Amino acid sequence: MSLENKLFRKNFHYRVKFINKCILRIKFMKCEKRRVAYKNYVFRMMKDIVKKNTCNYINLLTSINVRDIPERDELITDCYIMFDKCITKYKVCSGNNFYFYYNKSMSRNFFRNYQRKLNTNSVELTDAMTVAHPNLHCHKQPDTTEILMDGLQFDEIEKRIIRSRMNGQKTAEFLAENTDVNNGQYSRKLKRIKNILIYQKEIGGL
Repeated sequence: MSLENKLFRKNFHYRVKFINKCILRIKFMKCEKRRVAYKNYVFRMMKDIVKKNTCNYINLLTSINVRDIPERDELITDCYIMFDKCITKYKVCSGNNFYFYYNKSMSRNFFRNYQRKLNTNSVELTDAMTVAHPNLHCHKQPDTTEILMDGLQFDEIEKRIIRSRMNGQKTAEFLAENTDVNNGQYSRKLKRIKNILIYQKEIGGL
């Protein structure tokens, strides 16, 4: 069984306050065995973003014909090393969400690695991104809004709301065009979008 399958066989429900408590125990608990147990538990909760980032990285490397593409288990190990560093640097306080903090760190790290591979292969970054994400480009220019929405893991309804707000569309107009969304859903989704963007701005992600 691969390392990935061993670590991520189960799904865990992520709760921000609970994870913050776990991280405090990891930081200050004296019993090393229990610290390691908490750390492994929290890492398993990062399943979705670990798999997403490793998959995206492999796809990017494949798109520029890199010969030495690392194995998934090797990338999982790299993710754990990043996770360990993030645990150390993360500030536990109200409003902070380790999930977003760690996801941002992984994304930046893998993108830096990708840029190094691009330089090694003498491939232009814009051309490679066009190959890797053809649907996110228009006239060979990256649609940074779409890339950002994917990076922040907004769902399809939230993406539609963001596009409509950017186009100056009123709430009533949006609801008339999107009959699968009611006013309550719209309000909740919009509040979540604003909270995520505010948090990303505070930590320097935007």
